[in-house]
Amino acid sequence: MSHSNTLSRIAAILQDPNLQYQIERQSSQIAESIRFAKTTGKLITIFGNGGSAADSQHWVAELVCTYKDKNRKPYPAVALTTDTSILTAWSNDFQYENVFARQVDAFASINGLSIGLSTSGRSANVLNGLRKAKLYSAHTILISGNAVEQLNEVDLHIRLPSTDTATVQTLIQLMYHSVCDLLDKLQ
Repeated sequence: MSHSNTLSRIAAILQDPNLQYQIERQSSQIAESIRFAKTTGKLITIFGNGGSAADSQHWVAELVCTYKDKNRKPYPAVALTTDTSILTAWSNDFQYENVFARQVDAFASINGLSIGLSTSGRSANVLNGLRKAKLYSAHTILISGNAVEQLNEVDLHIRLPSTDTATVQTLIQLMYHSVCDLLDKLQ
């Protein structure tokens, strides 16, 4: 029985010691940004489209609820992908390209960290949300595949080594689970 192309791609990527080091280093940077937002009394907003929307919600659930350490204190995080009334009202009445920027605008004074997930790195609504967060001096992180060049307009752009959507999504999950592992240990 042969393995799927996605599994083979991910296995090959994970064999790269440079990638392992990169994920550890960048996971540490994200964990520190999350901890800083919490210690300064600020909110963490996470957002994306499609599978990245689901990953945003998954990551926020692990930050607010728990990951492995059942005694860990919660992190103040919200997925901007979960309120269907906001998503549909703004998108219908105005434009989908600014649906996350509008929500970031609403949290302007309390948003300390915005994390955008985009497998392509080109999702206009994700990039606009991060730009808006930056205007309010929130720390900004984009996690994407490597189909897009390094974006200097965010504080940290993590480009995962693939352009294949399924592979990038799996690597994003690996990334945020690594962050959650670190946060559990840093408590």
